[in-house]
Amino acid sequence: MPAPSSRPTAAPALRNFMTRLVLAVVIFNLGLIAFVLWALQQSRQQYERQAEVTTANLARLMEHDIAASIRVVDQALQTVASEAARTSAAPGAASSALIEALIEQKLQRLPELDGLRVADAQGWLTHGTGVRSAGRLNIADRDYFLQLQADPGAGLVIGKPVQGRISGKWVLNLARAIQQRDGRFAGVVQGSVPLTLFIEQFIPLQVGPSGSFTLFDEDFRLVVRQPLPGELSQTVGRPFGSEALRALVRSGRTEATYKARSIVDNVERISSYRRVQGTAYHLVIGLAAEDYLVAWRGEAYKAAIMVLLFLLVSIVFAFFIHRTWRSQYAAVGALEQAYRTLDAEKQLNQTIIRSSPFAIYTRDRRGFVTAWNPAAEKLFGWRAEQIVGKPLLSVPPGKERETAELRDRVLGGENIIDFEVQRQKQDGTLFDLSTTLAPLRDATGEVTGYLAIAADITARKAAEEQIEFLAYRDVLTGLPNRQLLLDRFGQAMAHAERTRSKVALLFLDLDNFKTINDSLGHAVGDALLQEIARRLGECVRETDTISRQGGDEFLIVLPDLAGTEAIPPVLLKIRERLQASFLVEGHELTTSASIGVALYPDDGRDFDTLLKKADTAMYRAKDAGRNHYRFFDEQMNVEAVEHLHLKSGLRRALALGEFELHYQPQFELASGRVIGVEALIRWRHPEDGLISPARFIPVAEDSGLIVPIGEWVIQEACRQAVAWRSAGLPPLIMAVNLSAVQFRRGDVEQTIARALQATGFDPHLLELELTESILIHDTESVLSSVRQLKQLGVKLSIDDFGTGYSSLSYLKRFDVDKLKIDQSFIRDLASDPDDAAIVRAIVQMAGSLNLRTMAEGVEDAATLALLREFACDEAQGYHFARPMEAQALADFMAQATRSSSSSEKVGMP
Repeated sequence: MPAPSSRPTAAPALRNFMTRLVLAVVIFNLGLIAFVLWALQQSRQQYERQAEVTTANLARLMEHDIAASIRVVDQALQTVASEAARTSAAPGAASSALIEALIEQKLQRLPELDGLRVADAQGWLTHGTGVRSAGRLNIADRDYFLQLQADPGAGLVIGKPVQGRISGKWVLNLARAIQQRDGRFAGVVQGSVPLTLFIEQFIPLQVGPSGSFTLFDEDFRLVVRQPLPGELSQTVGRPFGSEALRALVRSGRTEATYKARSIVDNVERISSYRRVQGTAYHLVIGLAAEDYLVAWRGEAYKAAIMVLLFLLVSIVFAFFIHRTWRSQYAAVGALEQAYRTLDAEKQLNQTIIRSSPFAIYTRDRRGFVTAWNPAAEKLFGWRAEQIVGKPLLSVPPGKERETAELRDRVLGGENIIDFEVQRQKQDGTLFDLSTTLAPLRDATGEVTGYLAIAADITARKAAEEQIEFLAYRDVLTGLPNRQLLLDRFGQAMAHAERTRSKVALLFLDLDNFKTINDSLGHAVGDALLQEIARRLGECVRETDTISRQGGDEFLIVLPDLAGTEAIPPVLLKIRERLQASFLVEGHELTTSASIGVALYPDDGRDFDTLLKKADTAMYRAKDAGRNHYRFFDEQMNVEAVEHLHLKSGLRRALALGEFELHYQPQFELASGRVIGVEALIRWRHPEDGLISPARFIPVAEDSGLIVPIGEWVIQEACRQAVAWRSAGLPPLIMAVNLSAVQFRRGDVEQTIARALQATGFDPHLLELELTESILIHDTESVLSSVRQLKQLGVKLSIDDFGTGYSSLSYLKRFDVDKLKIDQSFIRDLASDPDDAAIVRAIVQMAGSLNLRTMAEGVEDAATLALLREFACDEAQGYHFARPMEAQALADFMAQATRSSSSSEKVGMP
């Protein structure tokens, strides 16, 4: 009976099978739980690392803001201290008023300051905020005063937080010594910064409901904290610092990130610590675990539900196994049920993977995708049916080598955790990815592929970049802040050392900006500052740096300057752009700026020194009446001031008739007769006397005033020529110079026509002298103007011929009548064979083109003899006569007429 005999042997086998099945289910169950716990742990670590990065960036930003505020206040202290030291030698009401005005100016420009005061060597307050209303106050007992009294050269000293005797506010006092010329202590300048300023700087930072900011001293005593554990008066001086923080500070480190529980409110935080540059203070910014783990707790809650569901199914599965073990007759059915339950387990596993917020996928050794969950579909854009069994084309160009190295490492058996890479989606969009890679092995232990768990960290990266931007940019204008400016200035100095060039530092302060801000509100003031920043950007090169220092102050760095001549045009351009009206939120506003300039290495070899000197120069510009600029260097300042002086004086000179014309005779060499004169403008200044055109003509051209000045010259020259003719003088050619600016900005043809019509002067006797540069720029426009001038009947000559871009084609095209050979060729004509060859060639060429030639600057008989030999037509110069006033020219012509009647050639000694 085979059937009965088979039963005893089948039961042990069945039991062994059931035991193995139960063991497999338990192992699978434990493995899945372990995987979930591992994934949650990795996710928590990722959130903690993100919190560490965030706190470090926020601490860097906060430290930068506090240090920048302290530096700005320190600059104000240095300026006031310098002025106090300078005026101490001549005390009096004027000196006292000057210091009070300077303090008021600094307080208006620096909202960080709650007060600014000056104390004498005995500690009595003499000038500044609240001093007069509070009566005589003495600060000789303050810690900063005692320190500076003992060591006047200590620089900036920051006192312990105290409650102000005048304002009653809790403040930090910053102070610098006032030193006499021999270095002796003469008092202090003290500025008060309210502790609430640091809280105001912290509030905009996103640190969550339980985040904190703390500023403490080297004795681990609180200076200020947000949130406050009580009243401010109860906070200042309280003990602070966990053991982890104290150990970091004592080790000498200036920055670090750590995790600890606060001794103030017993909240566990990830915190970043930094020492505030240039001070004895430290700051800590912390993110509480309950804030940065909010999203992680949501993930953990979902995972816990999945695990509980999985355990419930496991219990059901164990129940079925138990029943199967007890019932031999239902063995086959129980076995089938076990397999169905195992399938359910696998389906549950797949459900958990499919429900995971992380992209989970597997790839074989060839790189082909073998599994792909919905989160991966959402992350990359490919659906499972599109990508399974195919390679994943997510590597952007240029990243192939990095990706191959990662794949080789994981296929070699290495686990790679939280590696940040850049990938692309199906549509080509680039994004940042954090991925964990683990090898997959078969039953023999051989690696058959790898598992990838990935998360999109683009938003986190963008937040980090935003924090990085805030750390180096002014939030309002987007301009570089002081930290970035210092970096670029350092690079500019290093380049200047290598190339022996110069660097200019411009300190720009808006005039009367506070009035606009107070009357129209901060919104209008901020919009105006943004527009000013934009206009400043139009005035400089791409390699230059503009930085807003806070309030209405800007710094501009001009690197790679060969000399100082490139600076005034930039300053004038800034002045012109800022003087143009602004339309801001329906208001038409006007402003101006006072600018101070310091040069590297002439005025200093470090930033702080140059900044102080530029600030001093700016202050002098304000003293001069605002809307001015000043160089710290006296010689350059003289030149720059003269440029501005000439420009402002030109308008007055035109209105008050301070210009006059002098006339230099022109001679025909063949006959020796005076055939014409050249009209030369002079400026008879009421204070400076006669000013040469070499000084004021370039300024007039830069400012555009050459147009109305040139119109006056033409009108006056024609009037004088008619007056001479009426007085009995022979008809003379009147030569008048035209500027290129007159062609670009003026209406030359109409100006000439009006002058001829108003005076009745014969147009054939009017000769307009043009430079070669006029003819080769904007040729068609100039050609049209020249044709209209020729239609009027006037003559055209080329002035300073040979010094420009000479071209024979435009001589004919523009119907030129005469060439004036530049005096640089005439001056050494008798001694320089090269000059002689050039002049001979010009005369011969002009003769072949039926053009007359005139030599300028003839100063001796030898030169005159050669010009006759070369057959030059006309000449003028000191050898014949100097430029003279109208009446002197009339007398000269009378003398010439008498000499001619005596058969002598005029001007031919």
